[in-house]
Amino acid sequence: MEITYLANVEHPVQLGYMIAIYFFYTGLSAGSFVLSSLGTVFGIQKFKPIAKAGVVMAIALLVVAPLHLIADLEQPGRFYTLFFRLNPTSAISYGTFLLTLYPLNCLIYLWFMMRKDFVLGAQKLTGFRQALYSFLTFGKKDLSPAALAKDQKWIKGLGTLGVPLALLVHGYTGFILANMQARALWHTGLMPLIFLMSAMVSGTGLLILVLILTQRFFSPERELTSQRRVVLQDIARLMMWFIVVDGALMVINFIILYFGNAAGYAAAEMLLFGSHSAMFLGVEIGLGLVIPFVITFWSKTRKSIGLISLASLLTLLGVIAMRINFVVGGQQIPLSGNALNPYHAEPKHLIFLGCFAVLEVVILYLAFKFLPVYGIESETERTSAEHNVPQSGGVSAH
Repeated sequence: MEITYLANVEHPVQLGYMIAIYFFYTGLSAGSFVLSSLGTVFGIQKFKPIAKAGVVMAIALLVVAPLHLIADLEQPGRFYTLFFRLNPTSAISYGTFLLTLYPLNCLIYLWFMMRKDFVLGAQKLTGFRQALYSFLTFGKKDLSPAALAKDQKWIKGLGTLGVPLALLVHGYTGFILANMQARALWHTGLMPLIFLMSAMVSGTGLLILVLILTQRFFSPERELTSQRRVVLQDIARLMMWFIVVDGALMVINFIILYFGNAAGYAAAEMLLFGSHSAMFLGVEIGLGLVIPFVITFWSKTRKSIGLISLASLLTLLGVIAMRINFVVGGQQIPLSGNALNPYHAEPKHLIFLGCFAVLEVVILYLAFKFLPVYGIESETERTSAEHNVPQSGGVSAH
């Protein structure tokens, strides 16, 4: 009998930067939605002013996120087949429907949150925004107490449904990796929790940055009022605790890796001392967790808009690094032999990443510019505000 031995078989990296950044976008969306629900679902009054902004972000991010999956396919025109080729044992199959149901729920949820503003805008505004808001009322212009109370019931119900949907949309990505038994870095029950908690960190960071910019340029007041600054400080404090939990999960995960088996030890060594050590220890841990934690831990630094903006930006960089370290790095650990599997990003994928990022910025800009995220103001109020002339008798709905 002839026996053939195979050694040093190279297993190419199949899930590259496109998939890693897709995970990043879905995490941002989930984190934004959960934070928006603190006021509407969990009843924390001080967070109600950010509810609309969080949902707008969640929707905008979910519009762009699946484009990374489609662009990564060898035959992107066939992505729709996932809707009728079901596999009840596949997390990806469930993810296909979650990526559809979650944004639809968000859209309906946001409409009920903005319905009153649409009606007031249709009455008070002129031009394009008046026509847009009149259309978006869909004929539902009743502002009676009973109608508004009914809106609140819908908001509560859809928001409650949206929280588990948001967690599942991002959590299933962790399940996809955790089910890969041959990949030591992925095959752990902590993987969905690690992905979810890092999503809360990055989602909070992006929300802080978006709130700072949009409240300054798109809110009726065109400024960060003292009340808004307090809310931003509270959100930064939440981010600090998310960082603490994220860091704790990372430490537990590395203990399991280091003392589990030889493959896990090799994975930990790669991140701590190998080719990914600079991105892991320097960017993911140092820039993405330690510095933001220090900034948000001290009350004096947490009161600085500039410093919490820096901390928020660093969390985004850290979580991007985390996605790359775990998604790409997890596949570079060889299944046979000792050499790491090489990975070189395709130039077209880098172009796609840049185009999708620009598209995301454009969508967020248009959404905050034309939707009543911070309430509405009449055109006369807008003109007087721009000229610093007090105006009486205007309408502003928040």
